[in-house]
Amino acid sequence: MRLSSVTSIIAAMLLAISCTWDDPVIYRDVTMAEPTADGRLKTDSGVIYNIVKKSCEASLEGKTRVLILCDVLKKTADKQYDIELLQLIEPLKKDPVPSSTLTKPDDGLGNDPVAITQAWISGGYMNLCVAVKILSKEQDHVINLEFDDTAPSDTLRFTLRHDDGVDDSTDAISSDTEIGTAYATFPIRQLLPEGKETIPVKLSWTWDNDYTLKDGFSL
Repeated sequence: MRLSSVTSIIAAMLLAISCTWDDPVIYRDVTMAEPTADGRLKTDSGVIYNIVKKSCEASLEGKTRVLILCDVLKKTADKQYDIELLQLIEPLKKDPVPSSTLTKPDDGLGNDPVAITQAWISGGYMNLCVAVKILSKEQDHVINLEFDDTAPSDTLRFTLRHDDGVDDSTDAISSDTEIGTAYATFPIRQLLPEGKETIPVKLSWTWDNDYTLKDGFSL
């Protein structure tokens, strides 16, 4: 996975695109969505967006989940709207990795610095904006979400993992090291214990060896 050297992709998109008071826009939306077979978008909230205008070159072809920025132009039916698509990002999409399948400490998922700048749950997915240190622009970064399936079932516990592809013996950070960001989305609804509709979620990540951040919210 290649990353962009920006603090927040969505923040940059919002700053780059202006809207005048004369524009016939109901509202502007940033949301996760899934392309439909007929070329529309179904958001995580169940709203259908018909793309009637595009201000970007992005294509929906071959994509199963996308993060979009759009202007909602007109309501056409119940929970259906015409939109102008302003920007589209295809996030990294993969399943969480159960801890019980891993052999610690060298389990192949990496222990390189990683941080979460944005996190939200929608559509049964954990959605993250991930920040990493770019030590080599020639290397792909591998991001995984580890799910602790050995912990008590009263809380879903996750740890974000990162492998930067750089040998640890030469893993040097300098003052001009760039910070890269990317979006990732992980399906987690299937991890709910039977009979539960909501559950606390704990999310951990490590930026360096001495500093681990944790956050919590409910599914």
